[in-house]
Amino acid sequence: MLTVRGFEQTRNKLSRFADTLYARLFTPVGQAENLRIYETKKPLHEIPGDEMFSGISGREKWGGEGVYGWFKGEFTVPAELDGKALYLYPRMDAYEGTLWVNGRIHSNFAAKFVEGSHGNHYCNRITACAKAGETFSFALENYAFHDMPGTQPLFYETFSSYLYKMGGMDICVRDDEILDFLFDLKTVLSLEKALPDTSFRKAEIQNAMYTMHLNLFYDPATCTKDEFYAGLRSVSPILKSVLSKQNGEGAPFVGLIGHSHMDTAWLWPILETEKKCARTYANQLNLMDEYPEYKFVQSSAYHGEMIRKNNPDLFKRIQKAVADGKYEPNGGVWVECDCNLTGGEYMIRQFLWGQRFTRKYFNYTSDCFWLPDTFGYSYAIPQIMKGCGVNYFLTTKMAWNDTNRFPYTSFYWQGIDGTRVLTHLNRTHIGPNPETLHEITDGTDAIMEKRVSDMRLLSFGRGDGGGGPEFEMLEMARRLQNLSGVPESRYVTVSEFMKDLESSIYDPSVYAGEMYLELHRGTLTNQSEIKKNNRDCEIAIHDLELVTVMDAVKKGKAADGEKIYPLLNDLLVRQFHDILPGTCIHSVHEEAKRVVRNAVLKAREETKALTGKAEENEIALTNTLSFKRNDTLHIECGLSGVENHASQKYTDLFGKNRLAVSGVEIPAFASVMLKAGTGAGESPFVYDGNTIRTPFAEIVFDKNGFIASMKDLSNGRELVGGLPFNTFLMAEDLPAAWDNWDIDADEEEKFAPAGELVSREVVSDGAVEMRIRSKYKLSEKSFIEQDMVFDAHSPLITFETIIDWQEEHRFLKTAFDTALHADGVRSEIQFGHIRRSNHRSTDVEKARFEICNHKYSDLSELNYGLALLNDSKYGLSVNEGSMRLSLHKGGMLPDSAGDKGRHYTRYAILTHAEGFGAKSVIQPAYAFNYLPVQGFMADHPLVTVDKDNIIIESVKPMEDKENAYILRLYDAAGDYSKVNISFGHEVKRMSVCNMLEEEKEAVLDSALTFKPFEIKTIKVEY
Repeated sequence: MLTVRGFEQTRNKLSRFADTLYARLFTPVGQAENLRIYETKKPLHEIPGDEMFSGISGREKWGGEGVYGWFKGEFTVPAELDGKALYLYPRMDAYEGTLWVNGRIHSNFAAKFVEGSHGNHYCNRITACAKAGETFSFALENYAFHDMPGTQPLFYETFSSYLYKMGGMDICVRDDEILDFLFDLKTVLSLEKALPDTSFRKAEIQNAMYTMHLNLFYDPATCTKDEFYAGLRSVSPILKSVLSKQNGEGAPFVGLIGHSHMDTAWLWPILETEKKCARTYANQLNLMDEYPEYKFVQSSAYHGEMIRKNNPDLFKRIQKAVADGKYEPNGGVWVECDCNLTGGEYMIRQFLWGQRFTRKYFNYTSDCFWLPDTFGYSYAIPQIMKGCGVNYFLTTKMAWNDTNRFPYTSFYWQGIDGTRVLTHLNRTHIGPNPETLHEITDGTDAIMEKRVSDMRLLSFGRGDGGGGPEFEMLEMARRLQNLSGVPESRYVTVSEFMKDLESSIYDPSVYAGEMYLELHRGTLTNQSEIKKNNRDCEIAIHDLELVTVMDAVKKGKAADGEKIYPLLNDLLVRQFHDILPGTCIHSVHEEAKRVVRNAVLKAREETKALTGKAEENEIALTNTLSFKRNDTLHIECGLSGVENHASQKYTDLFGKNRLAVSGVEIPAFASVMLKAGTGAGESPFVYDGNTIRTPFAEIVFDKNGFIASMKDLSNGRELVGGLPFNTFLMAEDLPAAWDNWDIDADEEEKFAPAGELVSREVVSDGAVEMRIRSKYKLSEKSFIEQDMVFDAHSPLITFETIIDWQEEHRFLKTAFDTALHADGVRSEIQFGHIRRSNHRSTDVEKARFEICNHKYSDLSELNYGLALLNDSKYGLSVNEGSMRLSLHKGGMLPDSAGDKGRHYTRYAILTHAEGFGAKSVIQPAYAFNYLPVQGFMADHPLVTVDKDNIIIESVKPMEDKENAYILRLYDAAGDYSKVNISFGHEVKRMSVCNMLEEEKEAVLDSALTFKPFEIKTIKVEY
């Protein structure tokens, strides 16, 4: 009997022998002839013409940064290969490549993860049965890759040259006897490792392994070919015997589905993703031919659109595979969007566009929201899913928590309105073998709450940059089904798995709340301009859709969104979960900034074209919100004042002439005309340089111009309870990992006051507002220019800010340490708000040191509170009475330019002498973000509701053009309400729809009932 150490040596020899067999799998039997090359930096979707190619004679290298090297060749099948399965094995180096066979896109090579000398997909079958005299033409497009500096702090990855050795294309046959033995052996080796030392099954396998050891020749060079194969054949029955033992009842179940997580952009641009999708998905179809049992899931509808547009033949092949039940287009959304930052209406559009695409082109409706890699999951998602016909949610990311392990594997997730969706934490990025099946059921990533379910889904295959499953994974999967000692497994679609889970699950737990990812918290702030553009674009499209509907109703024509769709697509694509969070390479960020900013400008241009122009001495304004507004207006114009309203002229931080006007009431979804006049009224402000008295507060400034004291004149209470309001804080921002993604818990206490006052002056003082302009020095390289604006008719204090940021690995916040005593903070999320603890009593609360808010966060006592509003800043830390808004993050990788440059933002504080509510916080936050559109649409409202807490979030044309439009309404305060809707036009019919705009029931009167945070979609026909 061998010692334990002795058997370890035997095991290691057998494992090494598997590597020896790998090298003998494919035998060259010929080469592609007439090999030639064409190099370009254009990402082509068709094979270049023959005239573009030249011979490779004498060349040793090809490539260069961003270069695509196209190689062409041919092979005619000789008589001796008639009836053989043939494989292509490229021998030139490359980062990754796409093979075309006989003019048709065929498969992928050398995907992102490169293992050994050949990469992953290193040798692909080109025919199952060759015919003598048949000629194959090949086009292999290899990519040399581009600059990608890395993702980990201070660790810059560089390519030495982007040059690769030239080589040929071998035509090979595969030794299927070796293949069969090899994967039997690998399965047994993995099974032996997976089983516990106390297992008799493990002991049986070890005895079999030792017997094999005694009969094998490990080095084929030291024996004849016949002797080598005789050794294999003598022990093959031993392997078969081990693998023939079947599972008994009671084994857990692992569902298998091939998958390639495909980032729409990340360490490569969108244009390269188009090629990644084509090569990856084509390869799946080839694998289905070789392995008829194989199934694959593709999750993003937009990736299907890429194929439809660029590779129509491949798209037709995918359509057939979908019809055959092998290729599952399930995922529910246009792209796998970020779920913290994306606005609620646009999250619906992600589902709307995704579902319409899969229905139109695949006759398939997704029932799963597939979102493995997003950095947290909003409390609003379950209701949006159900409204779009999606019943199940799957993710892997919650396993990445850095502090607390997420407590469930299969459970019901309850959303903000009470909607529940069955949720499963699946696994991905690993291949199927006995060890991984044990790991995800009983091992380090065991199924939680084993009484609830014994099921786990494994979506296996290379991902992030495409690739998908390798043939080796499929060989292993074949050997695992009904194998004693491992969980039961078989191929299932994701939909089938979730339906089976739903029917068998026992007494599952209910998780109510956001699924907060305890990681990647810096993505709420990184890349400031991308966040600002996103907010601006969401609002600009909202406004354009509204005026499009108003114009159509006025003219009695069909509401048409044709001009809106391209802009919406530009936005939706760039809400992808690496683009919007700002975690891509520099070129992707620059493209996103340009495209989304252009969409903003185009949407505003189209809106302007639909609105009536004012006369030279007039200003026309349209309110695009569903409630009347009378907040202070800031209008870019040359007028010095308007009739009958307090107004004052000023120059903003960019040197533009603007007019501040107060007292103008604009009805919901309607317009007003203002006539030029004198801006009457006196300033109500008293300012001496150190203090200011407004109609609402008495304020004392510190030496830097921050608010050291703020007393509410209505009750005399002091509001500052720590650092002065608006104190800038800076800390070194060098996380342990994931440079552009992370903020670590140990960074919080490193924040220290920053911002040395350079200059300060009053630039505008009048009946509407007082504006104090300050310049601050953050460091020798970075500065802030800021207007602190005090409103004469509201307690709102606004901070209009330009940040000239030249820092690396620094993080900037602004502090509002209040004296309020509240037991939680309310922060806006999609279609409502979430109330989170503002204490650090538990590890879960401590881990939530950076949270997401949209337009506001609010600390309120019973009858008093303070709201912090913003126009594009999503990151916030709250502890007791302190709210600290994140302004800028200086991560450097993978975007080595960081976030340097000049950035504009607005934020504000608003005290309210009543509790939190629609009038006190929610409506002011909307008004702070949605500025009136300059132009005239109608002097009466298109539509109104009679409850302040009911917000009409969107007025949009129907997806299918008709004389009707969609209203998206929701309760924003968390209240049960009966609401009356009134219209400023004739309504022929009104009906309740789901979020896919499918009619469910007619609305017989103008009254609607809302549950707390409920979203309603109403179709209005005119």
